[in-house]
Amino acid sequence: MERQTRTQAKSKSRTAAKKITALAMMTAVSVVLGIICKNLFTVAVVYRFTLENLGVIMAGIFVGPVSGAAVGAAVDIISCLLSTNPAVNPVLTVGAACVGATAGFVFRALRPRIPGRGSYFIAAASAHLVGQIIIKQIAKMIMFGMPWFGVFIAAGFSAVAVVIEGSVITALAKNKQIMRFLGQDHEL
Repeated sequence: MERQTRTQAKSKSRTAAKKITALAMMTAVSVVLGIICKNLFTVAVVYRFTLENLGVIMAGIFVGPVSGAAVGAAVDIISCLLSTNPAVNPVLTVGAACVGATAGFVFRALRPRIPGRGSYFIAAASAHLVGQIIIKQIAKMIMFGMPWFGVFIAAGFSAVAVVIEGSVITALAKNKQIMRFLGQDHEL
């Protein structure tokens, strides 16, 4: 009986270590993509095409909404600290956290009803709508004076990002080794 308890404890600690490792990798992917996109695809300071949310959405979908929110906040803070303007904006950080949380909640709600890749794309689209378009763009209008039509530019950028991010997440979900590493049973 005691041996079985020790085995279960080791198994739980391995699972926790795998999740922390996966979350750290997802955070790193998002930070690197964010830095690349900030340097290549920024127009007039407030308009930016980015794939920075890829790791955040992956964390929400594959690990859960709380982990997605934590990765989103961490990515935003790290990105700010690594940028030329290291001031962290709490409203934009909340928007980034909402991207991960929304992806996780929507995916958990849709997965039993929508099998296949549709739930990945809908979760990514919902995450962009809530965190990237609504929260972050309203904050940019209020805090940075972005014109109202900037929301439509952001929506266009987000639509392209959702297609790319949804495709990447779907491809990863097809990989049985990745799903096994993440402890997931929802492969395509």
